[in-house]
Formats: sequence, structure tokens, C-alpha cells
Amino acid sequence: MNEAIHNLPALIDNKAGAYRILPGGSVFCAGVLPYEGFEVVRVLLRPWIALEQAYGFIEKYLKSAGRPVQAFCGIELRVPAPLTFGQWSSFNVPYLKQLREWGLIFGDQSGVCRSNIALALTAPAVTSVCAFSYTVPTTGKVKTFFLSGTADIDSSGKIIAEGDTGAVAMQKRARFTIDTVGATLGKLKVSWEDTTQIALFHVADIPNLWGPALLGTFGEAVRRGVLVYHARPPLVGAEVELEARAVRQELMVATN
Repeated sequence: MNEAIHNLPALIDNKAGAYRILPGGSVFCAGVLPYEGFEVVRVLLRPWIALEQAYGFIEKYLKSAGRPVQAFCGIELRVPAPLTFGQWSSFNVPYLKQLREWGLIFGDQSGVCRSNIALALTAPAVTSVCAFSYTVPTTGKVKTFFLSGTADIDSSGKIIAEGDTGAVAMQKRARFTIDTVGATLGKLKVSWEDTTQIALFHVADIPNLWGPALLGTFGEAVRRGVLVYHARPPLVGAEVELEARAVRQELMVATN
């Protein structure tokens, strides 16, 4: 690894998977950064697979790609509807059991990025995987990284502007996710400009979204556009979620 990456503070090494982990909690990490000589590849699934069946699919896929299961570093889920905090806790039990079996829990910290999105239109009947990511060796000089989705929920579990979807509240919610993702990028020593894709999820209107106080703060990264989805974060009461990543390779993989 180069010196800049080696000196990053508070990162956890996943040596088998060839990436370093920015801790984020027991359920998902904040972000991952591949070792020098490796990159993150994102796999888009078509059609999506129910989460319970996706574990086996991911194992087989990684084996066929010549990568250990510990190279798995990101999963993107679509849930039927937002969950209560109690439902969220129950939902995570079998997921974390699977990560432990794969050797992707480090102490009490998850080593995998995750996003959970509740689509407001045509939501799946069961929790489904729409994409996952893993690391591969590379000879190219590429800068890739992956972050978990960030919702409008603070570190104590309090929802920002809870119960309010008015103009000021929605701007406040969006500002929180932008600031939080920006801080995560900074901890990985990367920036908005380094991203290759930014995605925003919301249903209620966010006035002046593209103005200088919100998406305009991305600088040149906004030239690439922002994917906007009619959707919500996975917890009842949350309204805005933001994702950011940098990948060179995105693969569309048939699942049937």
C-alpha cells in the first residue's frame, strides 16, 4: 500500500479481501478502500434476487471470479417498505450471522458497506439484492472506493427533522446527508471530485436541491449528474438517503 493509505487512522485491515474498512458500526461499515493493486468492482443483478437466495449466488460468483468470499465489500438492498427500529433489529440478525460465517465481522464492526432503500413505486415483495461489490486485482492506476448509504439519522439514532417534510426540514435533512458523506470521504482521504457516481433517494420535494447550498457543494462532481430515485431510507420517519462511490467497472449479471 502507498504511504498515504497506510497512514490513514482508525481503518481496519481485511487482508483476505484486500481492502481497508472505515468503521461505521455492527451492521455496516462507513466505507471501504482497496489495497494498492486492487479495485472495487460493482455487480448489478438482473433480475434482483431475494436476500436469502443472494448469499449463495454471491458465494458462487466470487468463486467463479477467483476471489475469496472475504473480497465481498458492499451490498445494495431494496426493501418492501420502511421498517420500525424494532423490525430493523430483527432484520439484521440473519444478515450479521452470514457476515460472521464469511469472516467479515471484525470485533464488533461490520466489514461490508450496505444500503437499504424503500422504493416508493414498484417495491419488491421481499427484501432483494439489486447489486453487490467486491475487490479484484488490477494493474491500472485507478482510485476506487465504496461507501454505505447515509440516511438523515444522526449517530445517536435520532431522525433529523422527524415528522416534518416541509421545505426547510427537507433541506435540513439533505444538508445532513451531504455533510455526513463529505466527512466520510474526507476520512478516506478522497473527495466528491473522486466519485464516479452519486445517488440521492427522496420522495418529498427538496426545494433548491441543485442550488449552491446543497448539490452545488459537490463542485465539479455535479457535472456527472446525480442519480435521483423516488424512494426513502429503510427506517420509518427517515426521508433522505445519499450514496457516493468510485468504481471503474460495473457489470450487469443475469441471475436466471
